[in-house]
Parts: sequence; structure tokens; C-alpha cells
Amino acid sequence: MNELTLEQICPYCDHTVEDSQSNWSEDEEIVTCSNCEKEYAVSAVYDFEGFKIERKCETCGEWTDDGYKLCDCDYKYIC
Repeated sequence: MNELTLEQICPYCDHTVEDSQSNWSEDEEIVTCSNCEKEYAVSAVYDFEGFKIERKCETCGEWTDDGYKLCDCDYKYIC
């Protein structure tokens, strides 16, 4: 089973693991299937989407949603 699945499924008996019992870590984990009792390795695969950057305003201490944009109170001191 080389393709990615959206659920953790035993490669021996196709038993689907409940989301609350699945291994969501990127670290490989050896698990035993609760249905057929065979061991298999599983790890979650995530795509890197980018960095979220926030900027703390030096005037009021608030964090902005966009790290490259000035806080509303910073605009008052520029003018």
C-alpha cells in the first residue's frame, strides 16, 4: 500500500481505525491491528503550506495578522 489514504487502514485486513485512535504524528509508529492483530508501520504525511508571520506592535503590544503590515496605531505616528 504505497498511496496515501485519508484514514488509517490496516494493510492486511483493511480494518479502518477510528480517528481518535489513529497515529497523527509524522513519526513512524508500529501498531497492532485490533481486528487481525498483525503489526504494521504508520505515519501521517503533511504538506508544508508556508509560514504564518505576525508582528508585535512596538507601540501598543498587539499582534497583527499580517507580519508585514503596520498596526492601526502605527499609522497614527507615521502621519
